[in-house]
Amino acid sequence: MTTQRHRSLADELTVGTRGDTDLSALAARICAAVRRHVPFDFGCLATTDPSTGLISWTYKTRPLAVGDEEFAAAEYGGPDINQFSQIATRPDPVGVLSIDTGGAPQECRRFREFLAPSFGFTDELRVTFRAQGLIWGALAIYRGAAEPPFTAADARVVSAVQSQVADLIRGAAFSPRRSGSESAGGPSVIIVDGADRVANITAAADARIEDLGGWDNGSLPATVLAATAAARSTPELAMTRAMGRSGSWLTVRATRFAAGPANEAAPPPDDVVVTIDDTTAAEICAMTLAARGLSRREQDVAAMVLQGAATSAIAAALHLSPHTVQDHLKSIFAKLGVNSRREMVSSLVVR
Repeated sequence: MTTQRHRSLADELTVGTRGDTDLSALAARICAAVRRHVPFDFGCLATTDPSTGLISWTYKTRPLAVGDEEFAAAEYGGPDINQFSQIATRPDPVGVLSIDTGGAPQECRRFREFLAPSFGFTDELRVTFRAQGLIWGALAIYRGAAEPPFTAADARVVSAVQSQVADLIRGAAFSPRRSGSESAGGPSVIIVDGADRVANITAAADARIEDLGGWDNGSLPATVLAATAAARSTPELAMTRAMGRSGSWLTVRATRFAAGPANEAAPPPDDVVVTIDDTTAAEICAMTLAARGLSRREQDVAAMVLQGAATSAIAAALHLSPHTVQDHLKSIFAKLGVNSRREMVSSLVVR
């Protein structure tokens, strides 16, 4: 029965999303298809930056009249049960809260402090969408008091289509039809305080926020909140990249303020500085290669082709034989739908 359910869902996704290159429309169709086979009260589908794993964009099946501050804090603010980063490492990248807590979902911090008291949710099913060894997105669905908990069969149905959904997401996010827009003038900088309120913002950053989806019930976009929450939990720079409404890729970086000289007061510990910049052509190219299904080694070869390297130079640099390089190039051309290096460069170089 479970096999029949997931095959039916897979067929529905194949037909219902054919040719979808708009992420919002695609997310709506994916959630609607899942809901017909695994009913739920509320769902949130997110895309992620495949290189960092941070959320880059979200779609909700209905508005919740709240921003994403608590969602971001719960996901990136410290260890918890069934965080996406945990689920992504599992052989089967899915988790059901009621099952994974032995029927005690209140052991999960986000459930106990946020999901149950704020929305009345009683169970959560999460799945990450993985392809080519990278995570391209995730889905969380919830049930309320009038509904039974999710079952292991429900989890198998959703998990069975996770790689298919990953392919749909990366196909939409890296559609060749997309083109960039002119950059906003001036530096894009936001100072976010410990309560995720904007303390200061430049005019250029305000424009970038609109491009990233706009203010959500007065809150920053999920992309910015995810980077901000991640920055508070690590000494490293937190970074995620997202496609803006304009069609251009934007890179969001966040870091805590460092203490100044000894004679100056240290900034509040949870204040974060966020910058939003155009994603470089090289970064877009690297993401595009991964999205088109190139293996790690094929990406290395393609990157050197884009630098103008000859076959012999690629072979020497990557410790491969020239014959192996040619085999990689044949595979690369097939995956990119081109017939030569010239066509490959033309299709990948961002203008």
